[in-house]
Order: sequence, then C-alpha cells, then structure tokens
Amino acid sequence: MNKEEKIVELIIKSFSGDISPEEMGLIKAWASENAQNQNYYSELINVWQVSHPAFSPDLIDIHEAESKVMGQIQEKKKITTSVFVWWQRVAAVLIIPVALLLGYMLSQQSFHSTVIAYQEVSAPNGMRSMVNLPDGSTVWLNSGSKLKYPVVFASSKRNVYLSGEGFFKVHSDKKHPFIVNTKKLNVMATGTQFNVEAYSSDSISAVTLVEGKLNVKIDGSLSEKLLPNQRIVLNSNTNTYKRTNTDAQLWGMWKDGILAFRDESLEKVFKRIGRTFNVDIKVSDPVIAHQLYRATFEGESLDEILRLLKISAPIKYKRSVREKQIDGEFKKEKIEVLRVN
Repeated sequence: MNKEEKIVELIIKSFSGDISPEEMGLIKAWASENAQNQNYYSELINVWQVSHPAFSPDLIDIHEAESKVMGQIQEKKKITTSVFVWWQRVAAVLIIPVALLLGYMLSQQSFHSTVIAYQEVSAPNGMRSMVNLPDGSTVWLNSGSKLKYPVVFASSKRNVYLSGEGFFKVHSDKKHPFIVNTKKLNVMATGTQFNVEAYSSDSISAVTLVEGKLNVKIDGSLSEKLLPNQRIVLNSNTNTYKRTNTDAQLWGMWKDGILAFRDESLEKVFKRIGRTFNVDIKVSDPVIAHQLYRATFEGESLDEILRLLKISAPIKYKRSVREKQIDGEFKKEKIEVLRVN
C-alpha cells in the first residue's frame, strides 16, 4: 500500500470517528502539503457528508448500502490504479443511496411538506471546502466555516445558513430567491457571485459583490442594494455600516489559495493569515496593528509569509511552543507580533 492509499484509508476511517489523534495528525499534515491535497481532502469530505443526510428513511437499507461501499473499497485496494480513480469509483457507490434518498423525499413531499431535512458542511480549521448545492449553486467555505442547507430546496425561497466565510456562485432562478442567512446580515440574490464574511467571533461582517445584484438586509431591518465591485461592512460593536467601492475579485481569491491584501491594517492581515493556517496571531503594539499593508501571497508557507512580513514591516515575532492537551491534541500555535524599536 502506497502513501496515498494509506492516507485515503485513514480519511475513510476518520469519517466513523474511530481514529487516533496521531492518525488525524497524519491526515492534516498530508492535506497541508499542497493545494491539490487540500482540495482532494475537501472533495472526500463533501462526498461523505452528502451521502449521509440528516435522516434515515425506512425504505433505505443503510447496512446493506454500507456493506456495498466497504466491499467496493476493499476491492479497489487490490488494484494498482491511481487514488483519484479509486475514490471516484467509491464515490459512485456512495451516490446510489443519495439518489434513493432524494427520490424518496420528492415522492413524499406532498405528504410531509412541513418537514425539511438539512445537511451541514464545514471547512476544518486551516482548510477550505467546496460544496455543490441541490439547485446547482456552488459554495466555497473558508477555514472554520459552516454551511447549513436543505437536502432539497422545496419552498419558494432557497434558504441557507452561514457561519464563517463563504464565496457563493448562485444558480440563476428569479422565481426562487437565494438567501444567505447570517447572525447580522441576510443576503438575497437570484443568480450572482459574492463573498460573505460572518464569523461569529468577529465584530465585523461584510458582503462583497462580484457580479449581478444583491439585496442586503442588516440586523433584520435596514435594506441596502449592492452593485458589482461594491462592499458593505457592518461593525456590530458600533452598530454602524459602510458601503465602499472595491476590487471585488480580491475578496474571493482565498478560495483559490491566494491571500491578497490592499491597504489593509496589519491587524486584519494577521487575522486572515492566522485563520488560513489555524494559528493564533496577536499584534501587541497598536501602532503596528493599524499600519496599512499591501501584498499578495500565493502558495507560500506560514514561515515564508512571516519572513516576508518581517522584511517589509518594522516587526518581529515570538512563537510559543504548542502544548499537548489531555486528549492528545495540540493547542493552536500562538504567535505574538511586536514592533521593532
């Protein structure tokens, strides 16, 4: 068994929850090696999550379906094909119960019109995920984000629920508005592309429109319209918002593994870097925190980004040793950014 097949076996094992911290560490290390591994891991997560909806209809024999899946996996282990082809065939088996579930839901819709089954997809810390929605829309989720959506859009509105950051490419359907619900902002579209930032731990929420038109409802009352290359930023601490013109493409580049900063404060720069690499970065000096910065990082490691920042800004940083917790997991690495005197 080669390294790739071993990793896929561990990923499948992780879906059941029966995996050790050391094995999970191997998966994360492999996924962080390059963007191809990361995207592939996200695809495996999406296939698994979509094939395990939030209900179990009586018409489906789950044990039989699981037996078929595992049998297919064992069979493919014996064949020396590429891991990608191997998983494609396994995914084809997983799609069978999904199709049956969707067919069952559609046939039962007239009898259970008030019951909505939801699916939740998440992007692990330090990674990104992509999910294709039932209506043909596509959503990219940034590190530490979650998206909840109906297994079937059966009502007059396509409601989804976001916590974190997501880039939406919405399938056009003027008769069925697409609504992104967050804690502070609600975004309504019919067919367009836009980015939404709505991390529950942040005081800032924002919507940036790439193309099309958007209606943005703020705190459930005020309503604003956005045009392409416009951005609305809401500060929940001051309960104020601001609309600005921007290069909207910059705000969606993270989905392609690119970090682009244009006159952003170093405090915000380090927050985005920390979220991308799953580390806690604290800027101790307020002067440094508010200094504006311009840069684009594509494919650089955390160490390389910190080195480049140190060269181009009057800063230094201290990195703490990661502490091992009782459950065997390690705490997030902490980095303190200081001003050079």
